[in-house]
Amino acid sequence: MARKRKKSRQSYLQGALILMMGTLIVKVVSLLFKIPITNMLSEAAMSYFENAYTFFTLFSTLATAGFPVAISKIVAEYQVAGRYRDTKKLLRMCCLLFLGTGLLFTLLMFLGAGWFSQIINNPGAALSIMALSPAVFFLCMMSAFRGYYQGLRNMVPTATSQVIEAVVKMFCGVLFTYGALTYCKNEFAVHGTVLGKAYATEAAAELVIYQIGSAAALTGVVVSTAAGFLFLALRHKLVGDGIEMKQILAAPEPAGGRQMLKYVMELAIPICLGSLALNLTSIIDMTTVLGRLSHVMEKAPEVVRAMYGSAIPADMEDQLVPAHLYGAYTSIAVTISNIVPSATTGFGISALPMVSDAWARRDRREIKRSIQMVLRITSLVCVPAGIGIWMLADPICRLFFNKPMGIAIAAPILRVLGLASIFISLTTTLNSLLQAIGRVSVPVRLVVVGGVVKLILNFTLVGIPEINLQAVGYGTLICYIIITLLSMYVVSQVAHVRLNIWQLLAKPTLAALACGFTAAISYDLISSVWESRYSVIPAVCLGALVYALGILLLKAVKKEDILMLPKGEKVVKILEKCSLIG
Repeated sequence: MARKRKKSRQSYLQGALILMMGTLIVKVVSLLFKIPITNMLSEAAMSYFENAYTFFTLFSTLATAGFPVAISKIVAEYQVAGRYRDTKKLLRMCCLLFLGTGLLFTLLMFLGAGWFSQIINNPGAALSIMALSPAVFFLCMMSAFRGYYQGLRNMVPTATSQVIEAVVKMFCGVLFTYGALTYCKNEFAVHGTVLGKAYATEAAAELVIYQIGSAAALTGVVVSTAAGFLFLALRHKLVGDGIEMKQILAAPEPAGGRQMLKYVMELAIPICLGSLALNLTSIIDMTTVLGRLSHVMEKAPEVVRAMYGSAIPADMEDQLVPAHLYGAYTSIAVTISNIVPSATTGFGISALPMVSDAWARRDRREIKRSIQMVLRITSLVCVPAGIGIWMLADPICRLFFNKPMGIAIAAPILRVLGLASIFISLTTTLNSLLQAIGRVSVPVRLVVVGGVVKLILNFTLVGIPEINLQAVGYGTLICYIIITLLSMYVVSQVAHVRLNIWQLLAKPTLAALACGFTAAISYDLISSVWESRYSVIPAVCLGALVYALGILLLKAVKKEDILMLPKGEKVVKILEKCSLIG
């Protein structure tokens, strides 16, 4: 039994590390896509880009209806029971289902683009929403294969498809954007037209040109999702899934299609609603912030302009200021803060089949050990990252973006979002744990609670001229603190696990604070003699060294965590000699 548990731990960490490394590669490549796009487009154009992306996320979530997570959980259960024929049948059924839902929601997003852009008070986003709509279909088809392989505890196909998707997005997105902007600007300079239509002023032409540029960038995203789906489909056809023919022949007859679909839907629909928690703040921000900012600009434009100073161009019309502010917030602050939860998503994804397996076997000891381990490792990664962003928001923004006006708007919000990213990361992992122990409807209820709080704060505080956009960060932070605390309570009650808050959160926080202060002080010293956007990098490295030492001195890392790493036995022996392991 001990040997079996050890294998389970190694398979979990291998899967989590594969997904984490894949995600980090994806994030680096995505930044190489997002940074030049942000620098090429105006802040207002980035609001079109981000609004379209939020609609894409919403529609793809609804179209997949939580099936990837449900597939992963059900496949894990089938594997434990040796029901390999059901496993194969489940994939075929979900591919057919996604074919229909993907096409349906792609058409809804495309045909409703104009109406959606009017609802969010940003009509310039319509073209971008239309351009991105085909990506919904390809993401749906990818999701079936990703959920299937994750349930088999094979994270390589998912990670590889993500990397392929990111690389294609970077090359095609940047190329398409540069080509579209160059062509349209040259046409206007020579003929005074954009795509054959005449415009009286350069400002009027630029509004249209940047709408086209945003749509071109998102067309690159469509191509990338198509490439990711093509890879997964070809891999499954050529390589297979590792299930041997003798296993299929020895398996019992599969369940009926109607019975299987009913079970999938019972899991998928609550998971779908619960997964909206990951995009909750983006959806609420998209539907409330621009409208409230427009209200503020009508009520007291002088207060807003005085607050941001030169970050708002003096000649910019008042009705364009909301999109300018919102674009800076979403393209800079949100982009950087999202790196943290994206990097830790793999821990929850990889944990789901492992905990589902233990839950199906009613192995209480393994359930308790797995839950504590997953939350501990998530905290060890997200807490220092979030605190680092909080303390170094401005230099981190300048490291990635060459947009002085946008950074002046976004950096104060990013400080708060850095802290919020810690709780978003924990929420993601806790959602996976709740789904694994059969409480798939709980995240839905918590979404409602957190969403109501966020909605009230957004509507109330953003509408105050002296606060305006700066309120969105605090709304996000409070929303996810509430969701995290409630999720931890439910997990502990249902799984009968007493969560060790000192071990899970307090120790990483103490080490992370030491890391953050070291990085901040180092940055001040380094930047005083080396005035460069890159001076923040050695400061972060010094902070990371202090954090590594801190978690060892506090014994925040357990022996079983180290043993799951490559050559972990040797590392454990060294740390035990130094009394640096818990």
